[in-house]
Amino acid sequence: MSNYNFKLKKNIFNFKSNNGFTLVELMITVAILGVLATIAIPAYHNYINRAKQSDAIIGLKAAQMAQEQFFSENNRYASTVDILPGFNDTGAANNSFAKGDYTLTVASASTAPAFSLAAQAVVGGSTDRWTISNTNIDPVADTNMPGLPGYSVFRWIFE
Repeated sequence: MSNYNFKLKKNIFNFKSNNGFTLVELMITVAILGVLATIAIPAYHNYINRAKQSDAIIGLKAAQMAQEQFFSENNRYASTVDILPGFNDTGAANNSFAKGDYTLTVASASTAPAFSLAAQAVVGGSTDRWTISNTNIDPVADTNMPGLPGYSVFRWIFE
């Protein structure tokens, strides 16, 4: 019987609970979440900024078509964006049209067959500017903002 008592006392003192997590396990989990957040948050902001750029591209393509329509009717390009069909949002001639976060303007126009349109917005403290003209059929990024013109989610890591 004394042998049984000794085994009972030994098992009581060596009892180890496996319920819950240790501090080390919790710290590893927090570190992994921190690394994921470090990558995910800037990638998400980059994704949002690229999505906003679609407003600029759509607006520039529509304004380009409106400029060509204006030229076919008046034999000249519009000098302000407000006189283009569908681009007078304020009722005043201020050469600006709001499209999402971007402001569209006619950068230059003349009676010669030439025009240039620009869409500009402030994104993250920097100016994001896109231009299109009668010679460029696709909008061109006129900026060196990291991550925006390149359409790369991880471009900001390597710059």
